Amino acid sequence: MAEDFPEEGKDPDELMEKISKAENRDMKFSSGRIFGSMCTEPLRISKEIYSRFIETNLGNPGLYRGTAELEKEVHDAVGSLIHADDAESLSLGGGTEGNIIALWRAREKTGKRKVILPESAHFSFEKACSLLDMKPEYIPLREDQTVDVDVLEKKIDEDTAAVVSIAGTTEHGAVDPIEKIAPLTDDVHFHVDAAFGGFVIPFLRDRYAQLPDLDFQIEGVDSIILDPHKMGISPVPLGLFYSREDEGLTIDSPYLTGDGQKSLRGTRASASIPAFWTTLNHLGKEGYRDIVSRCMENTYYTVSKMKEIGFEPIVEPTLNIASFEHDEPLKIIGEMEERDWNISRTVKPTGLRFVIMPHVRRENIDRVVEELSKWK
Repeated sequence: MAEDFPEEGKDPDELMEKISKAENRDMKFSSGRIFGSMCTEPLRISKEIYSRFIETNLGNPGLYRGTAELEKEVHDAVGSLIHADDAESLSLGGGTEGNIIALWRAREKTGKRKVILPESAHFSFEKACSLLDMKPEYIPLREDQTVDVDVLEKKIDEDTAAVVSIAGTTEHGAVDPIEKIAPLTDDVHFHVDAAFGGFVIPFLRDRYAQLPDLDFQIEGVDSIILDPHKMGISPVPLGLFYSREDEGLTIDSPYLTGDGQKSLRGTRASASIPAFWTTLNHLGKEGYRDIVSRCMENTYYTVSKMKEIGFEPIVEPTLNIASFEHDEPLKIIGEMEERDWNISRTVKPTGLRFVIMPHVRRENIDRVVEELSKWK
């Protein structure tokens, strides 16, 4: 039964009792039972910093000059990872907002509405095309779950506004061959969705040389979205959008401080920015390398353990996502949920999906594999 808005304020102890009950029903990353999320538990120091900046709103930046300065330092630091030294940068709510902005800019820049994107593209592009009255055209995938570049090339025509590639697909963690696609996109906007891979690939290059590039060193890349609240280990929400050129899409906000707004949001909960500033400075490149390498090692471990009980990988992992063939993933997922385990699924092809985030340990993998052995 729905509750009405209360007539009178309630006792804090009563409120905390209700809040505690709700909190106890939530799954926690610290339990090690979450295998279906691309987010993870932030660092303790990051949580503390977040609470100190809870009232900040960089939609009105003149009131929060210190936070705005930290934001610039975050943009510069992350920009150096993707060779975006001269690029325009924005703080957003995450990859969905970044993908919408990328297509919005492409439409306004070209006056066209056709979007070419792989079948592996995140569902946020469906939202973007619907909102912007743009027409998506999906390109089939190769056996390794990357986009078929030969087909993509044939689909680019005079009606094309944008081409999209993915650096870390949601289902399989595949990375499209961005360096092969970029030369094909001279007259259209080329956007790279690196919401997941953006905080994996830069820290694996030294140790896993086979990883492709994704950044502005590749001539032809026009914009990139990365999500610190995924493998950047930042509190949610936070995405970072970089554009090779300032497209000039600014909405005047005369009653606020600042020079207008470029993001979709006006008011922006901004505590995640100083929290992430703290995280990246606390960890540094070496800290991230160690974390990402451990996630990769655990991903390979997951594949080996799943093979032992008869689950074959759909593809060999490129990033820290492992997917396995199965005809009835929803049945397994539902029964595992009843046992307080969270795993996910793939759609094309159907199967089980594991995102091996920093909160996942070997003992967690052993336990979930033992549970899954009942289905083989």
